[in-house]
Amino acid sequence: MKNRTYDKEGFSTSKWSGGETSQFAIFPETSKYIDRDFIWRLSSAAVELDESTFTKLPDYDRVLMVLEGEAVLAHGTTRTVKLSAGQQDSFGGEEGTKCFGKIKDYNLMFKKGCSGRLEQIEVQSAAQSVAKGERGEHTHASYGFYCLSGYTVVSVGGQAHMVSEGTQLVLDMDEGEDPELTIMGEGTVIMAEVFYNRYAHAAVEIPEEKATFEDFKAAFKLARGRNKWKKATEKKRDVWYDEALQAKLAFLDKTFIGIILWLVVSFVIVMLAVRGFSHTYAIILIIAWTVLYGLVISPLIYMIVLPKPIKAHIKSVDSLTEYEKMLYDKEQDKNEMTDKLLKKYKYSGGTGWDVEEESIFSKFKK
Repeated sequence: MKNRTYDKEGFSTSKWSGGETSQFAIFPETSKYIDRDFIWRLSSAAVELDESTFTKLPDYDRVLMVLEGEAVLAHGTTRTVKLSAGQQDSFGGEEGTKCFGKIKDYNLMFKKGCSGRLEQIEVQSAAQSVAKGERGEHTHASYGFYCLSGYTVVSVGGQAHMVSEGTQLVLDMDEGEDPELTIMGEGTVIMAEVFYNRYAHAAVEIPEEKATFEDFKAAFKLARGRNKWKKATEKKRDVWYDEALQAKLAFLDKTFIGIILWLVVSFVIVMLAVRGFSHTYAIILIIAWTVLYGLVISPLIYMIVLPKPIKAHIKSVDSLTEYEKMLYDKEQDKNEMTDKLLKKYKYSGGTGWDVEEESIFSKFKK
């Protein structure tokens, strides 16, 4: 079991045209809301517009609880629900939901196929057991406790965790872990419960190992294939680089470590030639250095920087997990030119905003 606590300093907060949104917790912790690569997410939004539109999240289900104010949620053209403080509604992220009213809310989002719920609990001084749901076919569980007012002490597996007002506690349970949960204190707490199959929706962690000659061979192949001409002319690969490997490759691409090293050594050789060293020998040295760099030095740099064993991070497209297949499909659909345009015009156009901190680009200024 893993526990983590977030307070106001640890919340990811962003402002939008209608208010402010705070992300309390996300799982896996390396996920990003904008990338849609998370299993579940807890957040709170202050809605200061009379009418706002939720971002469509077709791959997720949602539970929204009103903390302050009153609002009407209109889920497409199918149904509406009126909510006051303490009331909640569950709905699919694909429904095109509109919110009419100014509220402060608490949100749980979770991947379709998972299950989740919210419950508001009035905490008492005497310890009380937390009524948990049935996991069913799901292997893993996460429990969140957000202290709305007062304080609460959450006890699990012989350990007690203090949750003060405005603080979020998260307990992640692995397969086979199902300890009793008790709470006590004074005030109000919101409990979130999510059941999921972690390895169907998240990256599988690969333990780091010492470098071997096999890693050098893998690094050699990667170093040879990382030039722009190669990437521009190669056909669709039948292998996929996982997130850890892609992050390190991106680091190498951005820092130009290898190119800088080659230039520095080449510059030293040129300076030697300028100071009287034989030009013929200088040319031979540069050629020899370039060959040595391409065959040995560059692969060594890759081997040192990349996660090992390198081959474990290179996977056949046919054997990807559900989560990895989702990332692979997104990469295939990614349009680099569109991404550059979005970054360039991100703050220059008229926008509409929703309650989940994303701008919806309706036009661009030239």
